[in-house]
Amino acid sequence: MDEENLKNDAEIDNSRLEELIKQDITPQMQREVFDILKKSRLFLPIDFGEDAFKGIENSEPGDVIEGPKGFSIQFLTDDNGNKAVPLFTSEEMMQKAGVHTSVMVMYMSDLAGMLAQSDRYSIISINPFTEFGLNMPIEAFLAQFDFKPDSLKELLAKKDINDDELKEALMSSQMIVGCVDAEEGTSFVMIWDDNKKSHLPLFTDIEEFKKIFEKYSDDVYPQAYYFADLVKVAKDDFVINPASESLILSPEAFKG
Repeated sequence: MDEENLKNDAEIDNSRLEELIKQDITPQMQREVFDILKKSRLFLPIDFGEDAFKGIENSEPGDVIEGPKGFSIQFLTDDNGNKAVPLFTSEEMMQKAGVHTSVMVMYMSDLAGMLAQSDRYSIISINPFTEFGLNMPIEAFLAQFDFKPDSLKELLAKKDINDDELKEALMSSQMIVGCVDAEEGTSFVMIWDDNKKSHLPLFTDIEEFKKIFEKYSDDVYPQAYYFADLVKVAKDDFVINPASESLILSPEAFKG
């Protein structure tokens, strides 16, 4: 990729989306809004947790800094208790809204993939706390994306799984992890086997997550992470779909 293409890829221009949001959106305009939104990259406010970069101030050149283990969405809550995912079209809009937090620029297709694996959020809110904002039910947002059938779930159901095929499928997959909010930020929920060995449970879909954590729904919530990112930070073995396939894997097998 040459310098000019790299620059164009790095630039974020949501000016047309901003123009549409400022108008009274007709049914005809709604189609264009969704078409543009599907291809957009927007700013998502997130929280890495208090200890995300602990020790960085004492680091020296050449030191390896692990960095954050994950992030949580800085969601909003309306008067009815519904959680909204805030998104901003530009840094200018964030300034107008008074946003002072870490942000991540995300393709909406990636965000949709993450939100489809969670039942925690109800609303997508674009440019909240500004003069021109747009709210939509999360179902309407997700309906714009075509999600492929869960090939990973089908693969796990096979009696004879090819190791290379499984590794390739996992490294390109998003998995659901049980999370809790703690003082230091978002923490993963571990489970223990009969030998008191801890494992990090991963789930292929929300139904598998509920088999383990539904009765703890007030405290434990599902969050989607890329399996490749979990490999980088995991210190314990994974157990995939512990209430079904219960496949135990060492993260070390996926490194290098």
